[in-house]
Amino acid sequence: MSSINDSLTNIAQLKANRLNPTAEQITEWLQSPQIRQWLTQQPMGIPSNTKVEAVNLLISKIVKDPDKDCRIEFANSNAAVGVDVLRWRLWAFYRLPYARDFQAPDCGYTLKQHLENTSVEAKTSLG
Repeated sequence: MSSINDSLTNIAQLKANRLNPTAEQITEWLQSPQIRQWLTQQPMGIPSNTKVEAVNLLISKIVKDPDKDCRIEFANSNAAVGVDVLRWRLWAFYRLPYARDFQAPDCGYTLKQHLENTSVEAKTSLG
C-alpha cells in the first residue's frame, strides 16, 4: 500500500512542479538540433525525414492541448514517438532490427534543459 501512496505522491509533486511552456517554447525545443540528432540516432527502421514529420505532428497536437501526452505511431513498423508532458520529455518506442526486443528510450534533452540553455545563451549575448 505504501508503494501506491509513494507513486501518488510522486505524481502530485510532478504536477506541482510541471512546466507550463508556451507554444513557441515547445516548438523550439522539439525542432532543436539536439532533438533531431537524438531521433536520427534511434534505430527505428524509419527514415530521418519521416521522424522529423512525426515531430512536427507532435508539435501541432501538443500546442492544441499541452496538458495531454501525445504520440505518433508509425504504421507497420512497431514504432512510435511521443512526449510525456508531465516531465516534458520526448520518448521513442521501437523494435530493434533483427531482434525480438523492444526499446523505449527517453531523450536526455528535456524541455527544462532547453529552456535553461536558452536563458544562458540570452544572458551571454546581452552581457
